[in-house]
Amino acid sequence: MNLSEIFALNVKKRLDAINLTKKDLAQLTSVSRNTINAVTSGKAKMIRFETIEEIARALKCKPQQLLDEETDWAIYKWAENYQRGLKHE
Repeated sequence: MNLSEIFALNVKKRLDAINLTKKDLAQLTSVSRNTINAVTSGKAKMIRFETIEEIARALKCKPQQLLDEETDWAIYKWAENYQRGLKHE
């Protein structure tokens, strides 16, 4: 898997983990929907680092997590759900 595909997969998994859509991501950033669609398809070959940083900030993670093939988003999803549960008690 190339870096664009790893980034795309991690962005999609992180969106799922925090229950956001690509549309939500576009609204939380200055990144266009077209760019977000290209990024999440794995077809974007040249992504500006500023764009990666902005997406990471909106997804509440670090840029390197989005570029790491070993990132396990399941634990992050569990932690998010656990934190939400504590707030409702």
